[in-house]
Amino acid sequence: MIQKIRFTTISLVIMITLFALNSCGGGARSEKPYNLDTYSDRRDKLYKSKKKRKTKGKKEYGVSRFGEDDDSTDRTKTPHGYRNKTPQRSGLRAGFENDNKQFNLFLKYLKAYKPYKYYPLNVVERIQIKVRDRNGKSLPNCKITIRNDEGDKVYSGRTYSDGSFLFFPSDTKDSSRRFRGTATYQQHRKRFTIDRYGKRKINVRFGLSRGEIANVALDIVFVLDTTGSMGEEIARLKATIDIIHLNVTNFSSKPDVRFGMVLYRDKGDSYRTKVIPLTDNLDEFKSKLNKVNAEGGGDAPEDLQEALKQALTEIEWREGSVKLAYVITDAMAHLDYGQSFTYAKAARKAKRKAIKLFTIGTGGLGRNGEYILRQIAQYTSANYIFLHYGEKGESEGGRTGSVSHHTGANYQVSKLETLVIRLTKQELSHLTDKPIKGGEEYFLANKVSHQSKKDTLQELFSMAVNQLIDYSSIQLDPKTPASVLPIASKKSSLKGDAEYYTEQLILSTSRNGAFKLIDRSSLDKILKEQAIQGSDLFNEKKSVKIGKLVGAKLLIISNLYSRRKKLEMIVKLIRVETGEILSVSKVKISKKLRA
Repeated sequence: MIQKIRFTTISLVIMITLFALNSCGGGARSEKPYNLDTYSDRRDKLYKSKKKRKTKGKKEYGVSRFGEDDDSTDRTKTPHGYRNKTPQRSGLRAGFENDNKQFNLFLKYLKAYKPYKYYPLNVVERIQIKVRDRNGKSLPNCKITIRNDEGDKVYSGRTYSDGSFLFFPSDTKDSSRRFRGTATYQQHRKRFTIDRYGKRKINVRFGLSRGEIANVALDIVFVLDTTGSMGEEIARLKATIDIIHLNVTNFSSKPDVRFGMVLYRDKGDSYRTKVIPLTDNLDEFKSKLNKVNAEGGGDAPEDLQEALKQALTEIEWREGSVKLAYVITDAMAHLDYGQSFTYAKAARKAKRKAIKLFTIGTGGLGRNGEYILRQIAQYTSANYIFLHYGEKGESEGGRTGSVSHHTGANYQVSKLETLVIRLTKQELSHLTDKPIKGGEEYFLANKVSHQSKKDTLQELFSMAVNQLIDYSSIQLDPKTPASVLPIASKKSSLKGDAEYYTEQLILSTSRNGAFKLIDRSSLDKILKEQAIQGSDLFNEKKSVKIGKLVGAKLLIISNLYSRRKKLEMIVKLIRVETGEILSVSKVKISKKLRA
């Protein structure tokens, strides 16, 4: 979320840009008070263009997160930042977050909020497969087949538009350690191997050149709860379908778009499900949409599982198309009908067909309903979206029955139709020469009266460590032995800063409690014995060697650079066993905060 910032002549800037990779000392200077806020990189130019100006009255403070495309002006200050007081007249507000990007946080959520009854999609073991051509471009709809050592097929599906495919060994009944994979694109094949306990990311590269795909087939299906409480959402879809169509069809690749719907209610209503076939005739689709109204639905749960079954078995999706479904509901799914086609089976079938199931939780959706929607979205590499009513805390609704959202701090807010357009365009962009990248976040430090420089750095590094943990591509055990290596720098003039920031980073990591930190004296002894210089510690191979010697399973390694007006740090979380990067953070620090 983006708030209007009042710059002062005494403001200092500390920025952290965070992205996922499928994440003692001090001089004699007097310490000055600072404070942190968060922004989106996409708004950076906007703020840079504004001149600093003096402010009157009491200064505001508090750590806030700001996401891209939040253009609301009706906000209220909360412990978690600025949030909208009410849905805007220009559209229902919606937030979204990516549970595959912040995978470790998602696994914590699954464990913490597990409902009494649900269908398991076991994703604890996750291996990311990326299929690309010789130029690094994604290969969509590439068939993936995974077999065990005996040759039995245990998993299969197709890559999405970004060439990705997620393999969940824990979601199969196979206990093999090693698997053999085959990627088939057109008439070409590539083979690869998977070690269940090895690297979590596998790159498959074909020798062919894909090129840009023009007029790509795009099928969009709205799986829409049409019971009595859904009037606002149905009205919004009717009002914005022209905007959605216009924005999507005018994307650079000029996609061939078809819209369809699966409407659903419950047993005993005028209909249980109703399928509106995919069509490229917008007027025809709008005429069907305009006839949809909200009524029925006596009890709270609705028959989502039957709707998903219809979407995956009765809708005629085009072979080779980009296939997206937006599931919109404010109710828990009925899990007491004894249906064999469960939402878990629907997610698996969608994955095999390369259909992304974006799920949208609205109005009165409770915690159990959210749990199901997030399972479905994560399994199919999509996003969970929730309508935003001005929540003031984690899972605390802005109005009676408002949707809960246990998303941590890592979510962004925009209009619902804006999110649909953006997420659809992002899928299409992977088939062009210029894929759309999501906006990155950063933190801003403002001077306030209560906070010292050391406190600000502690808060800064705590945020960086939290994000490394949340965005880890594997589940992290709090008992895992970890070590924070001294911050590396090639410039001798930064040695004092590197030592000072290392102490702050170690302290922040220790206070987090996410790891079992190895005693610093053991690390210093190993570094001395190996004659490792500070500038070498950002070398991943050398760092992994040190990690093995000290008995660490995880490492936090960093490198410090000097730029024109700021110092910059790249911070990485490394898995020692495989040497792979689990997550990365980028930190920018004002030179006024040097040691």
